[in-house]
Amino acid sequence: MILGGADPGADGAVALLDAETGRILALVDMPMSGAELRVRDLLLDLNAALDGRRLGHLWIERQAPYAGEGRRIGASSAFRLGERYMALKAIAACSGWPFEIVTAARWKQHFGIRADKSLALECAGRLLPEDAGRWTARRGVCTKAAAIGRAEAALIALYGSRSLAAISAGAAA
Repeated sequence: MILGGADPGADGAVALLDAETGRILALVDMPMSGAELRVRDLLLDLNAALDGRRLGHLWIERQAPYAGEGRRIGASSAFRLGERYMALKAIAACSGWPFEIVTAARWKQHFGIRADKSLALECAGRLLPEDAGRWTARRGVCTKAAAIGRAEAALIALYGSRSLAAISAGAAA
């Protein structure tokens, strides 16, 4: 079964995970034009990555506008963040993919990492070592922010896989 994890941030991505092998099949970066998500391109990119296969379940990270310690996020930034979040929900609903919303606190707690985004890189590399090259920052290929978004998407997909396994085994995730 193919499972997905989505980080809707501007530097976010959608990770497609093979639940049987535990390997990342594809990472689809959020296609942006400036601050605007190209929704149609995201849908086409996801369908191309799935290559005719069905997405069994998608976990989408709930978004909460936060600018950092002592700062406020602007209304237009909050709107764009919500727009990307809702675009993922709409794509999943219209494609017939079951989806679930998960908070960052929940999936990060599952892996024992704090709010520091760079910890996702280390954690994803440790838990998915064969796929770590997919979220390695490289000049001209992948920025550090995009690498973090890819790593977080991979961890969200892995969280979802473990949640399904726990439910199948009769335990809570």
